[in-house]
Amino acid sequence: MRRIGDFLSKKFSAAIHCEEKNGALFLYGKVKSWDQVVKIGKFATRFGFRGVVNKIECEEAKPSVPKVPLVRDASLHGRKVDVLIIGAGVIGCAIARELSRWKLNILVVDKESDVAMHQSSHNAGMMHPPIAPHPKSKKAHYNRKGLDMIEALSRELDFPFQRNGMAMLFSSEWFTLLLPFVKVREVQNNVKDTQFLSASKFLKIEPNVKKNFSWAYVIWEAGVVDPFQMTLAFAENAVQNGVKFSFNTFVEGFVVEDDRIEAVLTNKGTIFPRIVVNAAGVWADRIASLANDEFFTIHPRKGEMAIIDKKKSNLSRLTLSKVSLKQLGSVTKGGGLIPTVHGNLLLGPTAVEIPEREDYSTTQEGLDELFKKHASLVEGLSRKDVINYFAGTRAATYEEDFIVEPSQKIHNLIHAAGIQSPGLTSAPAIAEDIATMCIEKLQKERKIVPNEKFCPVRKKDPDFKKLSLEEKQRIIAKNPNYGIVICRCETVTKGEVLQALHGNVPATTLDGIKWRTRCGMGRCQGGFCTPFLVELMQEVGIDPLTITKKGPGSELFVSRTRLGGDEHV
Repeated sequence: MRRIGDFLSKKFSAAIHCEEKNGALFLYGKVKSWDQVVKIGKFATRFGFRGVVNKIECEEAKPSVPKVPLVRDASLHGRKVDVLIIGAGVIGCAIARELSRWKLNILVVDKESDVAMHQSSHNAGMMHPPIAPHPKSKKAHYNRKGLDMIEALSRELDFPFQRNGMAMLFSSEWFTLLLPFVKVREVQNNVKDTQFLSASKFLKIEPNVKKNFSWAYVIWEAGVVDPFQMTLAFAENAVQNGVKFSFNTFVEGFVVEDDRIEAVLTNKGTIFPRIVVNAAGVWADRIASLANDEFFTIHPRKGEMAIIDKKKSNLSRLTLSKVSLKQLGSVTKGGGLIPTVHGNLLLGPTAVEIPEREDYSTTQEGLDELFKKHASLVEGLSRKDVINYFAGTRAATYEEDFIVEPSQKIHNLIHAAGIQSPGLTSAPAIAEDIATMCIEKLQKERKIVPNEKFCPVRKKDPDFKKLSLEEKQRIIAKNPNYGIVICRCETVTKGEVLQALHGNVPATTLDGIKWRTRCGMGRCQGGFCTPFLVELMQEVGIDPLTITKKGPGSELFVSRTRLGGDEHV
């Protein structure tokens, strides 16, 4: 260990010392910049340990800490469950749905107020083909398997999916030298339905692409989903089949005895699980550490994106990106121009290593990079076409691969960690394997039988604006609320908003309504519909002073006022 520390100190001009624990290489020391922290962590993966735990301190940034819900009660105190899933992102919700095939007591907890509050909704919704992951990696395995499952799942769970294809554009002829490498990767990762097209042939497919490229590599099996709707579909089907969810629930610690989690301490009381699944996203290493099973570190990688007005949807049908020499050696795919299932285009994402795990701020520099790199792919796109920006953070490990395995130290802990891109595509495949691991462990204690009432089908109400006039009239005749338009930009009705507020995983925030109905996602970004949403939330019994945009800390109102003798907010 001392030799490794001396080597790293010499290479990076910093006092670094190391130790081996739990099969992982632990790094200690202090450096000036966050970039140095990340570079040292990445370099340390070359020494062949099971994982890298990077505890090097940084002078320019304080350690990132999770935002904790304000609520504290005993609503979960004493709860006994077969499986406790920590994290209600797409991975946790997919695992819950898969486990609901069995007669089990399953609880999903999340510190946020809704499903998919972090990277599961803060992404482009791409269903990636497995061309990018390193062969034999877990990313490659689950990417391939997951993509094969998506189309059937979208029908079964009624979430939008389009197989629109993706194209990588090459700016000069010499890139054709990469063709043998690409063909080998196609075989290694079982990439399907591909074509190399000359610029002239590709422009017949996508006539709005700028003519500054020579070749296009097209993968037709790529697609796009609505990532929130996909996560919600898993969650709602899980609830249909008996799974319970508890939001605003923060895991504070574990009681570990004889290398087994006996109890989980939360802000809502103590839970007693037989199995714990760590699907905590950017905080998965924190959960592992609390359980005394630390062997990896999450270093957040931030990506900014811009949303383009639907009026520009005709500029591209395929997902487009341009390959550069710099990108060939990167651990990220570089982003692009991405159509959505709702008719918008997305630019991005960027990829920047940051210390703060929940930093969703957007920057002028990020927007400039998006336009320079991606808006220039097509003719007719300008900054005035942007209607909003957003950002997300990927839960990257230094090894840049998924961790999908039972703990090697804690007998009843299973990790689904380090799930960055293509994690959305991989989610259903990861869920199958994690569920199998859970059942194998539980069956050592007692017989586990299938849930004879399991229903794999989840149906949501139809998208009202896409119905025929006759269908709309029939629905309005039964329920006049569907004849009242709340959101003009996206044509969302009062009936649809009320359905979101009364679902089996109900919306409790403005963003929760927006993600379920698209109310507020149009050109005016909620300028017209927000007052009506507040009124509807009051109608269902929500106190206006508790209404938030996205959970505690984002309250809309601070106090009541009096006007003409009546109370107002």
